[in-house]
Amino acid sequence: EKTEEFISEIKDTGILILSGLAYGVDVLAHKTALDNGLQTVGVVAHGLDRIYPQIHDKVAKRMIGQGGILTDFMSGTNPDAVNFPKRNRIVAGLCDALVVIESKRGGGSLITATIAKSYNKDVFAFPGRAGEPLAEGCNGLIKQNRAVLIENAADLMYAMQWQEEEKKKK
Repeated sequence: EKTEEFISEIKDTGILILSGLAYGVDVLAHKTALDNGLQTVGVVAHGLDRIYPQIHDKVAKRMIGQGGILTDFMSGTNPDAVNFPKRNRIVAGLCDALVVIESKRGGGSLITATIAKSYNKDVFAFPGRAGEPLAEGCNGLIKQNRAVLIENAADLMYAMQWQEEEKKKK
């Protein structure tokens, strides 16, 4: 799995993993970050009085001790569909680099990528096999020059010049 491999490659960097605690890559990124000792923050599209999807409750509880859960919605706010693009603007605003690992055409991560670009954030995407539904979004971002193609964490570190910063700190 690309998500687990990518996060295990950055486990010694201190990078914070920020995502939406949604099904699929989001929750896998949070779980893998926790397992690798990285800080991780989930931005949710509802009040803090619940976790949606509820199946991610255990992961969310673990995240509180190793990052946290963030929202701009009041308690009692339901996870309505209109809230998710609003949540994505927070993810885009907080990140230094947005990495799209997989996305179908029209997936929510494409909304986040568009917002991130409008904020002058760096956007990266993993390419996928042509014709694969979960690769269409990433391939489209790359094809339209809306994301830089990366194949691993080293590509991200190089593009962001984070290796140089680490050498200077030492």
